[in-house]
Amino acid sequence: MSSLIYIIFSVFGYVIIGFLIKKYLNLTNKITSRFDYLSFNILLPITLITYFWQIKFPNINTLLLLISFFGAGMIVFFIGFLVGNLKFKYKVDDSALVGLASCFGNSVALGIPLMHSLLGKTNVLPYMILVLFHGLVHFTYTTLIIESYRNRTFNIQKQILRTVTGLFKNIVLVGIFIGILLNYTKITQPSFLMNILNNISNFALPCVLISLGFALAKFNLLLSIKKSIVLTLLKNIVHPFIAFIISKYLFHLDELLIITVTLAAALPSGSQTYYFAFRYNTQKDLISSNIVLSTFVSFFTLSILILFFNF
Repeated sequence: MSSLIYIIFSVFGYVIIGFLIKKYLNLTNKITSRFDYLSFNILLPITLITYFWQIKFPNINTLLLLISFFGAGMIVFFIGFLVGNLKFKYKVDDSALVGLASCFGNSVALGIPLMHSLLGKTNVLPYMILVLFHGLVHFTYTTLIIESYRNRTFNIQKQILRTVTGLFKNIVLVGIFIGILLNYTKITQPSFLMNILNNISNFALPCVLISLGFALAKFNLLLSIKKSIVLTLLKNIVHPFIAFIISKYLFHLDELLIITVTLAAALPSGSQTYYFAFRYNTQKDLISSNIVLSTFVSFFTLSILILFFNF
């Protein structure tokens, strides 16, 4: 139990610190924006490059890992889409955003530090594979649905080109790809350079968590609270349940992969879903409320799952 408390608070503690600093010390947006830029655009990519450059890739069933996680995610997306369309009476584009918020987790800012703490540097690789494809999979089909609906007269090839271009602007994906390339080409790892990179990695993830706290402090929980409860139930409970059933009873994956898929699915709604709401200028209140509520609830749901898996 003491190790569980340490892991949970070593992760969520930084989020709380960031939340309190932003909320009560009146930091300017300029300061937090620069800190966010440092955390997400410099420190985190360096950490990902360092990790994938050094890691020894284990022999795992990557295909079934991906199908278990993204299959569950797409099922939940479809459920969320139907909830938005049939219950909330939203149009197709808004319903797609509800579906995304129901299945897209905070895999980077919260997921990477949490899974590193739980699994260690070696066993965390299957999770990092999910991170690699996370945005690529969910953002692609969500963007295509929204763009296809809003620009029904546009050429589909042009929509796909815009989607792919946007994905390659994702600095997290770029960092992972560079690390894998360095690893695959077996480029020499100078000891003095690796010492510097490893030291940077040690404080990069806490900085990312503090940035997450900054972001949560900007959102209002009370906006669209009733609808956000539905989204949070889908993301924090239904998604990991389906992922667990698929990975354990359908594909019979080994224990590490089952744990990875289930915990990854249990991560709270990612803050990048808000950028979709901002980008398309719709459902900002609902998505921001859902992010805060889902993150708060995940403190308890993730703790229960960690106990369930005997960490």
